[in-house]
Amino acid sequence: MKLSDLEKYKKITIQCHDNPDPDALASAFGLYKYFARKGCETRMIYSGQYRIRKSNLLLMIKELGIPIEYYDRSDGRIEGLLLTADCQYGQGNVAKLDADAVAVIDHHNGTIELDHSVIRPELGSCATLVWKLMTDEGFDILSDRPLCTALYYGLMTDTGGFSEISHPLDRDMRDFLIVNETQIRLFTNSNISLEEMRITGEALAGYTCIQSYSCGILMADECDPNILGIISDMALQVAEFNVVIAYGHISGGYKLSVRSCTKEVLADEFVRFITDAVGSGGGHDFKAGGFISEDKLKSRFPGLDIHDFLDARIKEYYESFTIIFASDYKPDLNRFGRYTKNKLTLGYIDPLSFLEKNARIKVRTLEGDTDLVVDGEFYLMVGILGEVYPITKERFEAGYVATDMPFNANTEYVPRIYTEPEGKVYDLMGHIESCSPSDASSILAMPLDRNIKLFSKWYDEKYMKGSAGDYIACPVDDTQDFYIIRGDIFGMTYSPAARENIREVSGGTDRT
Repeated sequence: MKLSDLEKYKKITIQCHDNPDPDALASAFGLYKYFARKGCETRMIYSGQYRIRKSNLLLMIKELGIPIEYYDRSDGRIEGLLLTADCQYGQGNVAKLDADAVAVIDHHNGTIELDHSVIRPELGSCATLVWKLMTDEGFDILSDRPLCTALYYGLMTDTGGFSEISHPLDRDMRDFLIVNETQIRLFTNSNISLEEMRITGEALAGYTCIQSYSCGILMADECDPNILGIISDMALQVAEFNVVIAYGHISGGYKLSVRSCTKEVLADEFVRFITDAVGSGGGHDFKAGGFISEDKLKSRFPGLDIHDFLDARIKEYYESFTIIFASDYKPDLNRFGRYTKNKLTLGYIDPLSFLEKNARIKVRTLEGDTDLVVDGEFYLMVGILGEVYPITKERFEAGYVATDMPFNANTEYVPRIYTEPEGKVYDLMGHIESCSPSDASSILAMPLDRNIKLFSKWYDEKYMKGSAGDYIACPVDDTQDFYIIRGDIFGMTYSPAARENIREVSGGTDRT
């Protein structure tokens, strides 16, 4: 669905969930701006038992001119289209109002099927989704500073101060918007009450420490989820903690806030493990958040309370992986097989074709961000699913040949390069050249039977994560350049080498 598909409704009412938060207000505000500019009779409403009273929300509404109205359910039927923002029609957190037609724009897991709906649960905020939909329609968002500020603040609060961002579109919006920094500071510094200060103090005093893993667990009374971020930020300053998880009860389950200060544990990957099968999670390398469903926890782990569950799952996490540093990894090469790359059309990029030498860049893909310096010694390879990774020019020239075949990556997100500190953005698809593997392109690879965290020779500050069924691989002529290949990608791109090409080398069998 596109926003323009809804312009046929001349009356549009945009409904936030009951007890609106900044993301709900920002999302509805963006939709209000769009449809009002299209000439529709538009209004913003919320309903429920309580009126808005939180100080930062009242300031946001006043400072940005958000025309939100309280709607009493006794006021009757909604004429025209009812469009729910940051919630889904009929769910428990939003008053179900009668309307001529209903549409949904949300970023939570979908539970409703309508002709007109866009639900993107992979996004950190509904504000991001609204920004994307408005941008796709050519709406000039940058000319509206209050709207930019609202969308930015919506993403900021829904992702714990950007600590739980996991999707590149969230990062794109954050980096794109031009905001009123004074107003953002005003909203942010009006966000904690005396009661919330008490909750913070009691949570810090009641910590649990898993000493063998330098991990802290802190329980907070029911509170605004942003308070959990304050608690975990403060706890991480304790010398005995390298990783912290703070949690508190909210409607339907438990909200988690995770912090890490060690490169061996990325917070987003950690919280995804903790919440697997009982909730959801995501975020940044060193700040993340998640949710555990109370019903799923009781169903899958009957008799286990939330604190004991977290204690057990944290220990299981630390026991589930092996850490490998490529620079000093000396595996038995007899366990590796030799594979040649299939004759696929791949992509490659010479960063020097559009960037200055020594430029610091951030390569953004669905898998995350990678920081590099353009030194003129490497290309960026682009795989069939849009994965991007560096390769030395020497190795590229030995294993690939340029072609004229068209290259199309099957990816939902087009990889980009951000220059630092300038912040210029380059869509990589506009700079990709095509290539295919030569007969000399081959690797050593071994399937993984357990999870590993691999620190590569390219970048030893962030690990590649490999799971059972993935492969650890290296070029045949560089047994320190280890990397991970996803199992599904490996099956599509590599085939076993002919046995007659196997020869013995020092340290094991060279299957090159």
